[in-house]
This record gives sequence, C-alpha cells and structure tokens, in this order.
Amino acid sequence: MKTAPEQINTLVQHHHAQPKIKIDTGAICFFFLGIFMIAFLLHSIY
Repeated sequence: MKTAPEQINTLVQHHHAQPKIKIDTGAICFFFLGIFMIAFLLHSIY
C-alpha cells in the first residue's frame, strides 16, 4: 500500500514546476483511485 502514495507524490513533485499539469494529474489520479475503490468494493461485496 506504500507504493501508490509514493507514486502519487513523485508525480506531484515531477510536475511541481507546471501547476496546471500538476492539478490535472492530481484530479485524474483521484478520479481513477475513486473508480478502483468503488470497483474493488463492489467486487468484494458481490
């Protein structure tokens, strides 16, 4: 579980010089994280 936050932190630090791209990557990361969490919960329930 430590690898995912580290990857997100590296992405944020990598795009720190470009705020617009940092915001876009952050939104996309949270979007996909939410989808994977919902899919995992639904898969575990059913």
